[in-house]
Amino acid sequence: MKKLSSILVVACALAVLISSCATPEERAARAAEQARKVTAALNQRNYKVSVNRMIPLRGNSKTVSYGYGVEVRNDSLLSYLPYFGHAYNVPYGGGKGLNFSAPIESYRESQPKDDRRHIEISLTNDEDTYQYIIDIFTNGSANIDVIPRERDRITYYGELDFK
Repeated sequence: MKKLSSILVVACALAVLISSCATPEERAARAAEQARKVTAALNQRNYKVSVNRMIPLRGNSKTVSYGYGVEVRNDSLLSYLPYFGHAYNVPYGGGKGLNFSAPIESYRESQPKDDRRHIEISLTNDEDTYQYIIDIFTNGSANIDVIPRERDRITYYGELDFK
């Protein structure tokens, strides 16, 4: 009797598992919807990338806690990113680091591959000159390279945040 009930439990679990798997058509439809959302956000120049991992130029990869990211709002960039690395010439006390809001001086976008958009943003604030190189993929994942003039380069990985 125990054997029969355990077989029945396994069979039910297997049936639930099989029925919960998405068909290839469903996965393709979800991927197409995600790509449409990504394209719409980038075309409006109104998007936010939430980061979850960072790699300093000189050091090991670090996990980033929730809440950090970069936001593009038409002609402005809002940067709220942690920074680990070597600084060459910064204000006394460390300055703002990568936590600032500034107008975008240059915004160039290209699509080197069908599944990726490449964005280069240049800007200056009262402490430094920066170049943000953002690669956003159709699945919503993103890579951000920040190249300050007075600090070491740093790379972040994250996801496009759909509000």
